Amino acid sequence: MSLSLPLVNVLDYDPEFLQQCPEQEAAREGARQGELDDGAGSTGRFAAGRAHRAVRPGGRRLMAVDLAVVGARVRTMDPSAPWATAVAITDGVIVAVGSDAEVRELCDAGTEVLDAGGAAVTPGLVDSHQHLLTGAEVGRGLDLDRVADLDGVRAALAAERRRVGDGWVLGFALEYSALGGRRWHHDLVDDATGPCPMLLYALDLHTGFANAAALRAAGIDGARSFPDGASIVCDEDGRPTGELRERSAIELVSRTIPVAGRAERLGWYRDAIARQNAVGITAIHQMDGDDDTAATLAALDDEHALGLRVALHYWIGPDTDDEAVDAILRGPRHRGRRWSAGGVKLMLDGVIETGTAWLEDPDEEGGGRAAMWPDIERFRRTVAACHGAGLRIATHAIGDRAVREVLDAYASLPARDGAPHRIEHIETAPDTTVARFAPQRVTASMQPIHLRWMKPDLSDPWSQRLGLPRCQHVMRSGDLSAAGALVVLGSDWPVAPFDPRLGLFAARARRPPDSDDERAIGASRPLSGEEALAGYTRNAAEAIGEEGVAGMLRPGYRADLVAWGEDPADCPVADLPELPVLATVVGGEVVHRAGP
Repeated sequence: MSLSLPLVNVLDYDPEFLQQCPEQEAAREGARQGELDDGAGSTGRFAAGRAHRAVRPGGRRLMAVDLAVVGARVRTMDPSAPWATAVAITDGVIVAVGSDAEVRELCDAGTEVLDAGGAAVTPGLVDSHQHLLTGAEVGRGLDLDRVADLDGVRAALAAERRRVGDGWVLGFALEYSALGGRRWHHDLVDDATGPCPMLLYALDLHTGFANAAALRAAGIDGARSFPDGASIVCDEDGRPTGELRERSAIELVSRTIPVAGRAERLGWYRDAIARQNAVGITAIHQMDGDDDTAATLAALDDEHALGLRVALHYWIGPDTDDEAVDAILRGPRHRGRRWSAGGVKLMLDGVIETGTAWLEDPDEEGGGRAAMWPDIERFRRTVAACHGAGLRIATHAIGDRAVREVLDAYASLPARDGAPHRIEHIETAPDTTVARFAPQRVTASMQPIHLRWMKPDLSDPWSQRLGLPRCQHVMRSGDLSAAGALVVLGSDWPVAPFDPRLGLFAARARRPPDSDDERAIGASRPLSGEEALAGYTRNAAEAIGEEGVAGMLRPGYRADLVAWGEDPADCPVADLPELPVLATVVGGEVVHRAGP
């Protein structure tokens, strides 16, 4: 392969780009003052030392290459120059992409040169829908992922009760199928949990399951009304069963759980970030947040503990009053070294399994007939106000009616520059709806790993509740991409595992990697390997207006990259779940390095 690509000297950076990237500008300013961070408190850099920089009269640097990666198979995701063998980095920015010889010419005695030995290198991966802080908190409880039946759930709860003593029994990722078709009632688990109060989250976080002790602790003794369509499920005698549908109902119990101290919580977040770095994640789109979330991200950033970039979206629900909405619209657009807050997240419906998704026609049990926003006109006014304030809008819409209504709301907005608005999940949609995304310039935010709860024979709770033929139109990532839509991929962690290798597998195979049934789920076409990787890289950057600084390995772009044992875009699909992640780099900083 012959490579002769243009190289960019660090002196040629676009000042406008630097203003958008405070991390890079801060590093450059420190270099001017001879005060570059030596890596203390971070996970280290590739380079063990700093290069000696040649300096022009007046203090301007002639060249400053900290790191050169050579001998690699670099998939740049840059359509104008898709392949290279070497990358040069300084001060957190890519300064050259080209051949080994071209990049070596920029090195001096202080540059660390890494010979990748033929390893694959790609841009860093972005999880485009995640709940970082919630995931770190919920994840401290009992992991019920893939616990197949009620006997397994009871056994796990009994063991957790012994572990916590008199404390709360907490768990997450309970699959609806584990109930074996039963309706939840606290009687199912009260013996296993005993006097300990218990709260379990369903796999989608849209349903909570409480035992009798937790209901008593929260003072729940019957049905209540909520502004967001939430509900306390009660039996025929009006007594609560312990099933709590949607956020407001769940929070009646969750607010009674003792809160850990700040230092302990920050430790949880650091651990979650490190685990994500270890599988190649360099950035996330955080789909819930408020001023407290922003303060937490700022604290992690200040401590050099934010090992990935975060694009924060403030939460606006039907229960968010007008004053709070106005504060978000008028408020400052927070940003730090590795995080920013320029978006909002709305939720128009719930989930298929409990009948809270908004459907064009009722589901098999008569559900799916209402939006989460009782006043749909207020939803539309909120969308228009956020658009007018220059905010990116991400709206959760799972049912076909909800997806159509969001597209209608977006279509009514005046044209503007900036990142496109987006719809999250899109679990079911007909052809006519799929065809609207590209011409309306609406991003489709998809989570192929959610196919892990569905079965090709349609015997799973999702398919049974939705019914034919709609359940065949499940998560149409490939169809949306083929129709020209911008498709971004993510996990919705802690709803599903954040490991993007599992997401890449599901996107390409249309099934989860741990299924014995190798048939594809649903009628949608799979994504190709390059389409799937674009969903985690180039498309993810475009979705938040960062296509000029991220998502590709190109001179002047952020030095966020991953080294792999094989190329995730063209390796055999079966290799993806265990594909070695050799190193993860964020802003030129090594945040993960595989062991020997």
